[in-house]
Amino acid sequence: MAENTAVAEKKAFTTSLSEWSNTMTGLIINDYKAVGMDMDDYAKECAMEAMTSIFNLVKSDPKIDMRNLDTSNLRGIVKRCASLKLNASAYPRECYFQLRNVKVGTDPQTGKDIWQKQVEMGIEGSGYDSLLANYGKDVKQVYPYWVIKEGDKYIPPKHKGLTVTEPEWEENGLSDKAVRVVYPVKLSDGTVTYLSADRDSVKVNLLAHVKQNMINSTFGVCEDRYKATAKQKAEIKTKKDEILNALRACKTVDEMLECEIARPFISGAWLDTPESMIQRKMCNNATRKYPKNYDPMARQAQVEMDEVYQVAQAEIAENANTVEFIEDKADVVDTTATEATEEQAEDSVLPPFMQSEES
Repeated sequence: MAENTAVAEKKAFTTSLSEWSNTMTGLIINDYKAVGMDMDDYAKECAMEAMTSIFNLVKSDPKIDMRNLDTSNLRGIVKRCASLKLNASAYPRECYFQLRNVKVGTDPQTGKDIWQKQVEMGIEGSGYDSLLANYGKDVKQVYPYWVIKEGDKYIPPKHKGLTVTEPEWEENGLSDKAVRVVYPVKLSDGTVTYLSADRDSVKVNLLAHVKQNMINSTFGVCEDRYKATAKQKAEIKTKKDEILNALRACKTVDEMLECEIARPFISGAWLDTPESMIQRKMCNNATRKYPKNYDPMARQAQVEMDEVYQVAQAEIAENANTVEFIEDKADVVDTTATEATEEQAEDSVLPPFMQSEES
């Protein structure tokens, strides 16, 4: 009896995963067609693998159900993986996912906040390798990147007239603290270029992260930033400036992570695994400025993931409307909130957006 139950549960799990994967991939195929492109087989594979990883992530938490997710956000995340050809099942993995609670509005009857689960995507070091290899201009081969640790001997490239010397790196094994990453990249003409970023460059990433996470905070000055008076907005701005100035005064990214007034606006990914996050950001900073030949889908996905772009868009949204528009509140994100309680449905009924695709 128990064996039959287990078989039935596994079949339901597989069927549900297949339904989500097929439906989401079908929607993204339509997105490709909308810009006059065909979705190639590897992009489809990346979409399927992303959906599988997210599905398993959700199923690992008994408090969450796939139908509790923001389906628009989910579609966007899976589309980014497909567009950038980032494979969640590659080894080493090229991207990762995590869940967070997002404020999507306020109940007009009770006045209580309405929360919804959203998926966040991050790119691993190997993912930046993949982006360079797939889209880098004149890139023939991307070699494994170097992680220079504190105490290692590193000699950067030097210019001698029109020639440039190769960098030198000697590992000493004195520390696990990464201070620089270097990408050796072979170009189509046979030359090798070296892309690098140091630990200090990550200060800009962390500042942008905190700035974005403060967008919807009112610091107790008022209940809703959309209803804030001019005086209240000035008070909120003063609070934000205090935090940002405190971060700017820090000499290192490590000091920034210890900044007490900023820590409530720094996500767990930064605080729990700082070295991993700092290394990821160094990889990002080393490769992001290298010219890339993105197709329209990949270009849009990359722009949406750019931290500076995200902060700019959030600031536009913050300052755009001085008159309250109820429908805009569906886009409010509060990253400082604690986990909300959600009821999990028992059956496997698909959400409306998927039902409409099947009918």
